[in-house]
Amino acid sequence: MGDRANFGFKQTDGNTIFLYSHWGGEGMMNTLAEAMHHARPRWSDCHYGSRMAISHIIGNDWKDELGFGISVNQLCDNEHSVPVVDFETQTVSLYDASWDIPFTQTNPKFTMGFEAFVNKFAKYLTNA
Repeated sequence: MGDRANFGFKQTDGNTIFLYSHWGGEGMMNTLAEAMHHARPRWSDCHYGSRMAISHIIGNDWKDELGFGISVNQLCDNEHSVPVVDFETQTVSLYDASWDIPFTQTNPKFTMGFEAFVNKFAKYLTNA
């Protein structure tokens, strides 16, 4: 059992890093919006921004054996549409997802700018 989700982070070389979360499906858009808010100081730097967002999503679970995985250009187990962050265009797009390898990013359900995405989906932001 689980509630499997993937979060994509497009890199400047055209590859996409996917963070797999075994229990991340419920509230995944809120989770990503809060992670993107955390990465705001590095929205213009995909490498630091990706690391900051991924670190925020994983939180204190870095040392755990289970719960998260990382892949490049392919999804791990998945049960939800896949949000993909593009730091170059400063957008987040949501894609239908299947088990196709490699993950093909075409015809998103929506695309919106970082600020609009954070404002729409973040529920629990604090000023701290």
